[in-house]
Amino acid sequence: MGGFADKLRGQNIVVVGGSSGIGFGAAEALLDVGAKVTIVSSSQEKIDAAVKRLASPDVKGVVADVRDEAAFIQALRSLAPVDHIVFSAVDNIIRGELADLDLDGAKHLFGVKFWGAVIVGKAVSKHDIIRKGGSLTLTSGTAGIRPGKGAAVGGALNGGVLSLTKGLAADLSEKKIRVNTVVPGLVKTELWDKQGKTPEQQKEIFEKGSQQLPVGFVATGRDIAEAYLYAIRADYATGTLIEIDGGRLL
Repeated sequence: MGGFADKLRGQNIVVVGGSSGIGFGAAEALLDVGAKVTIVSSSQEKIDAAVKRLASPDVKGVVADVRDEAAFIQALRSLAPVDHIVFSAVDNIIRGELADLDLDGAKHLFGVKFWGAVIVGKAVSKHDIIRKGGSLTLTSGTAGIRPGKGAAVGGALNGGVLSLTKGLAADLSEKKIRVNTVVPGLVKTELWDKQGKTPEQQKEIFEKGSQQLPVGFVATGRDIAEAYLYAIRADYATGTLIEIDGGRLL
């Protein structure tokens, strides 16, 4: 029987949204512990760049857009059977004055992060994609627990994923597939560029965050990856919300 260090060695793990940000950090960590990783993204360009950065013979990429349910499910089925799936796809953060919120844009982001998670759950329920004893790990955010000003809709999106975790864990229990969700706090990712924040503004945000967080620093995707490793390796954990926020919710 292998030890803890070898638990994921040789296992096939799909990381949806693994070409950047938190998903890339999870893919990097999984490769480090010996897993075989397939990153899924809607962009071939992003996949090519991520595979080059990861520089491992155990990583490959597949292009699939979660907003096209039939094609996306077919892509997952083409990879089956796998041991685990991580879902960390997100196009942007819904944040800003509610009165000025672009609802079409918000609906698009719900389509990726929330409905995308539903589609993966549906696919895993209907088809033999994940082996018995495997897991599905989703991604939410602390805004789902404490939205704060300017994050009512983004918080609702993340809160939906939190609730979905419990329901999917129950729905997939007969297939002996665990479902958990990682709940990150403030993280340095490419999403800040999409928010229109300049490098100087991001530096200010992260410096302020470092001063306010009990841990004294703002996480990178590599820091958050620890939570994904736990969710995948912890055979006794299902329906669990794993907060990894540097103490933001204290």
